[in-house]
Amino acid sequence: MKRKVVMITVATTFFTLPLAAAPFAYISNQLDDSISIIDTKKNKVVDTITVSGKPAGVAVAPAGDRVYISTPEAKGFAVLDVKKREIIAKVPVSDGALGIAAGIDGKRIYVADWYNDKVDVIDADNLRIIKSIPVGNSPSGLVVSPDNRWLYVANRLSDSVSKISLNKLAINKTTLVGSHPFGLTIDARGERIYVANVQSDDVTVVETSRMLPIATVKVNMLPYAAALALNDSRLFVTNQDDGSVSVIDTATLKEIGLIEVGNKPEGISTHPDDRHVYVANWFDSTVSVIDAKTLQVIDTIKTGNGSRAFGQFFGK
Repeated sequence: MKRKVVMITVATTFFTLPLAAAPFAYISNQLDDSISIIDTKKNKVVDTITVSGKPAGVAVAPAGDRVYISTPEAKGFAVLDVKKREIIAKVPVSDGALGIAAGIDGKRIYVADWYNDKVDVIDADNLRIIKSIPVGNSPSGLVVSPDNRWLYVANRLSDSVSKISLNKLAINKTTLVGSHPFGLTIDARGERIYVANVQSDDVTVVETSRMLPIATVKVNMLPYAAALALNDSRLFVTNQDDGSVSVIDTATLKEIGLIEVGNKPEGISTHPDDRHVYVANWFDSTVSVIDAKTLQVIDTIKTGNGSRAFGQFFGK
């Protein structure tokens, strides 16, 4: 079945460096239908952009020139031009668009279809669907390997993670993890993925080469998403139901800390400095800033209503 795509003409020039001197964080505010842009040098919201369709997932293009925002109620995603600070395209994809990721080479966008159990592959230049890949039930979080060869997807209702070949655009292998996996992250060498399992209150560590779980680490209530910091030595996991972030030592695979943040923390991403971790707090409509070395919250930033920011919300 052909899909209609509503597009606005966009520039095809790619940038090799981020457009701004200081990194910006792009926080989706689902209940406000907006994106808050945080200048991380000042830790202050410097702009708010309207994004209709209950924005949830966020992915920043590798060049730093565009931000892709999933809009579940608009059945697709929006494209934010970073320089203009305006939405330049709205792309209908599917009824259950939620998780979103950008390819490392900037050529493709990947969208998890929560309702139809597939991942849609979109050409980043013309914003057309290249292929739809069937996966497990209710796919949510997505992450691309650093070498751009693989896409990993958490299948929430199948309690599994699928490894997709980006050359063949087909599943290579699927492995069982904990109960109701949602967010996931990958280390810089592409050797491990860390999967936050919402219902079993733990994190599954998966060795990517064989797609075998090598450890399960207990955390707190309803872990939602995860991010790595300090040269991948520490993993930070948002626990939705107790307003905290668990800290895991990735060498010992033991929890070494628990940090109180805002109410209902969800999205989490690490600043390009590899030290500061930003956490979107859904019920507080704030972002907490954690120092990964001291394990302390050093700032709290007021954002919009229902800050979710599921995915990679920093440019590299």
